[in-house]
Amino acid sequence: MGMKLSSLRCPPRSAVVAVSLPPDVVFDILSWLPLKSLCRFRCVSREWRALISNPAFFAAHKTRSEPLIAANSFSDLTTLRLIDMDGKVVKVIKTKDHIFSFVCASSDNIICVLGHSLRQARVINLATGEILVTSIRGTFIGFGRATPSGVYKMVCISTRCCRILTIGDGTGWRQKQSPPPKGISYHSNPVTVNGMLYFASQIHGDSVLCFDLESEEWKRGIRGPPNVEPERCYITLGELNSTLCMMQPEVDNGFTIIWLLTNADKGTWFKLYTIPLDPSTYDRMIPLRMLLDGGKLLFYVTDDSMKLPVLQIFAPQHRTCSDAPKILAGDHGGSIGLCSSR
Repeated sequence: MGMKLSSLRCPPRSAVVAVSLPPDVVFDILSWLPLKSLCRFRCVSREWRALISNPAFFAAHKTRSEPLIAANSFSDLTTLRLIDMDGKVVKVIKTKDHIFSFVCASSDNIICVLGHSLRQARVINLATGEILVTSIRGTFIGFGRATPSGVYKMVCISTRCCRILTIGDGTGWRQKQSPPPKGISYHSNPVTVNGMLYFASQIHGDSVLCFDLESEEWKRGIRGPPNVEPERCYITLGELNSTLCMMQPEVDNGFTIIWLLTNADKGTWFKLYTIPLDPSTYDRMIPLRMLLDGGKLLFYVTDDSMKLPVLQIFAPQHRTCSDAPKILAGDHGGSIGLCSSR
């Protein structure tokens, strides 16, 4: 016998029991929501509108929504400082071993770094400071979180094989499908975005090689932007506000172009920034964050000789680059990355 529609009616208004949460609980819950949702929730009630408009709430939301800068100094390679976007050091993490560089720069609280002589890869939980994995790196290494399982994996690439290590499962390294017969560019670090590990290619055709961390399989490559030829320039990849981006150095013209991937299947890219940054003056350019302030770009470059990172801000309205405030840049002089640990 089918269910009657009358049985699906809502209970009478008098039967509904209203649940009232304490104001501090509502404050805490709303402060974790995306900005777009908060704009809609301002219309729920006068109380919520007043709460969301409160400067104290805005400060709490900013603290939780904006990533932190993870930085260390060549003068103290065992200390990692987490700095918020206002330049405040919110956490200091001491490690037993040296940290020379970050393998990944994605916004998360689990990071992979290179240590002694750049041959030792370690995975660190920034929330606790615990070292989860220590491994001798191979020819090329990538790191990231698989989707949708959420597990973290380390990928070691050599010319003949591809090995996978799942963090925390205790099974050790596993041999997987060999990389495609197209040349991986060793000038660009691999980047993980939404569960996909991307490698820059140095051969004409597919400019980006793709490895799915969930299925542990190589996927179809992605064509690069129009008129971008990998074999003629050192293109590098990055992650910008949870989207894959590509840096194209224009040595002859003295500027750097940043492309944003808008459709992986069609190989569609959007020219996001044209920065008056001469590629001949730096070794590598890494974008960190697109800021809310007029679409400004926070990035860093490493010097060709000393490899020291310099944190800068590009203002697209004026097409100018300037050094980031000292309070934000800090006394790093070592490695820079992003994380979300508090």
